[in-house]
Amino acid sequence: LPAAAHVHVEQLARQAAEGLAAMKGVRVWGPAEGRISLVSFSVEGVHSHDVAQVLDSRGIAVRAGHLCAQPLMRRLGVESVTRASFAPYNTVDEVRRLLEGVKAAQDLFT
Repeated sequence: LPAAAHVHVEQLARQAAEGLAAMKGVRVWGPAEGRISLVSFSVEGVHSHDVAQVLDSRGIAVRAGHLCAQPLMRRLGVESVTRASFAPYNTVDEVRRLLEGVKAAQDLFT
């Protein structure tokens, strides 16, 4: 990626990770620093597939499940996670919509 695109993607992922981490009942997985474009998270009391379904209904695409990392998930004691991936074409507004969607999933399922 060109430098400006890389910085943009990194900023979106950081904004998403910080916004999710600030939400009660949401755990962000992975390093606090050095995050490039992926943000994996779990919502207490809500299965990752349910989070993904709520986000999908709002036009937000994420991945959910064990993400080809079953041994790691088992070791961490985590059934599944939801993962948002960012690219140069994503926007700050989409990060806001992701956070709103996660809140909506919490409201619906907890």
